[in-house]
Amino acid sequence: MRLFPLRSPLLALCVACLIGFWHALALAGPLSLLETDPSRALGEHALQLQESRVPLSLDQAMAEFAAGRFAVARSPILSFGIGARPVWIRLSVTNPTAGPISRRFVVENSWLDRLDVYFVHGRRSVVAHHAGDSLPFKERPQQARFFAFDQEFAAGTTDIYLRIETDDPIVVPMFLLDPQQSAQRSIHQEYSYGFVYGYLLALMGYNMLMFLGLRNKRHLMYAVFIAAFVLTNIAYTGHGYAWLWPENVTLQRWVIPMLMVIYGISGLAFAQSFLDTSNHFPRTHRAVSRVSALAALLLGLAIAAGSQFYALIVAFAFVSVFSCAMLFLGALSLHAGHRYSRYFLLASIASMLGTSITALTVWGFIPFSEWKYRAVEFGMLADATLLALALASQIRTIQQEHRIAEQRASSDPLTGLDNRRAFMEKAQQHMSTALRSQRDMSLIILDIDHFKTVNDQHGHASGDAALVAVANSLKISARNGDIVARWGGEEFLLLLPETRLDAALVMAERLRTTIAEIRVPGRNGQITFTASFGVVHNTGHRQLESLISEADNHLYQAKHSGRNRISYAAG
Repeated sequence: MRLFPLRSPLLALCVACLIGFWHALALAGPLSLLETDPSRALGEHALQLQESRVPLSLDQAMAEFAAGRFAVARSPILSFGIGARPVWIRLSVTNPTAGPISRRFVVENSWLDRLDVYFVHGRRSVVAHHAGDSLPFKERPQQARFFAFDQEFAAGTTDIYLRIETDDPIVVPMFLLDPQQSAQRSIHQEYSYGFVYGYLLALMGYNMLMFLGLRNKRHLMYAVFIAAFVLTNIAYTGHGYAWLWPENVTLQRWVIPMLMVIYGISGLAFAQSFLDTSNHFPRTHRAVSRVSALAALLLGLAIAAGSQFYALIVAFAFVSVFSCAMLFLGALSLHAGHRYSRYFLLASIASMLGTSITALTVWGFIPFSEWKYRAVEFGMLADATLLALALASQIRTIQQEHRIAEQRASSDPLTGLDNRRAFMEKAQQHMSTALRSQRDMSLIILDIDHFKTVNDQHGHASGDAALVAVANSLKISARNGDIVARWGGEEFLLLLPETRLDAALVMAERLRTTIAEIRVPGRNGQITFTASFGVVHNTGHRQLESLISEADNHLYQAKHSGRNRISYAAG
């Protein structure tokens, strides 16, 4: 046979149309129950018709089909977007065996207001089911978050007609499953949701505990943000109607747009707190607050007017604005040099991508698939993880700054020893213990001799070097549990718990000798210096101040007795 090339564009177009027509007929023809793929939705085998302004009955819909007014669907999952007119869908299946075959017909959508399903066999036998969110959950044929209908398919061809009416986005993933396939699919989905909810709830609980422990409101706001997302996800996946409010039809009508707006408001509030926008970007902070307030107002007006359609428009629009605002705040903070803006920006990008993909899928702008429908969950997992890391890093930095501030407040900046305040706080505890348990405790006070002369003749740098050298000698000589402090100027204190007077005198003598051997650089070479000591025991003292006062008196005596010596009260 000789093949002629298609030289005419018109002829080529006609052939392409014929091929497409026959392909469409093949897809829309009866589907064998023995050949259904449990992993692939059945939309390509269906026909569809959107009602005009007048609702159709089943007989009228069948007449429309007979008149050829149903169009061939071209996607496994049918999607008509938000606010679409009521839709009729026809799916024809055949049972090639002699006996009945049991199947579960599932529409994996949880938010349809009204769903009427008719199984028509031989144009005489009709099995009708009426379901949807406009009815209490207990009235569903199967107590599942999706709409499921069990049917015995007799031998031959059965036509399935669906009529769907809702203000929500009309998305229709249809499956025909045997009992085992249905159970496996349900288990797989619930395990995945269990992981998502478990992970997010663990983060939420952790941050609540952090808030209770640290009283940092950012942890509380982050926990509220996660809780709002989990509740929103539970609502639009059908878990909320199944678990939390199965009898409240009114709540089910409004809960999804309400929670979407709450989720966006809580996310923006957390961003404002985390990035401290009120101080760094006051105008942007006020603008974000106004957008949140406007969204809440518009949603309230839509609910008051009883318009579910406008409530959904407000919710979807605000979530889109929320995603862009989070990205903008992250980029603005990164440009301004905010320490944790990289974490926040990456988290916002992940969340925005996930939210956008899910929103565009639900609205019908991009082809439906399970991973696209659940992209918001993947984005939120990444978002929550990155923000948790950012919060942890932020808290760790704050704690480090507090520790540094406390160290600076309690230590001498030159020598690194405790200052007077820190010494008194620590020493008071040891004094109380010594009094209560009648234990020995000694105190050494020392002062560098002629220190003013060192500063005057060799400069303050040499004086500082002398102070540091003495401090280092004290640190080396001190035991674990001893308290060493710079008392002020060139005076130092050593508190020696569990130490008798004779042992304290031995340490004082060792320190006196060590200090006399210190060499520090001066203007005309190395210089030396000595120190005088006052040593006391806690016998007869009830107050720490009196112990220090007696040691100071002995130091005065050592100075007036010639310096470079130790004065103490002989016991």
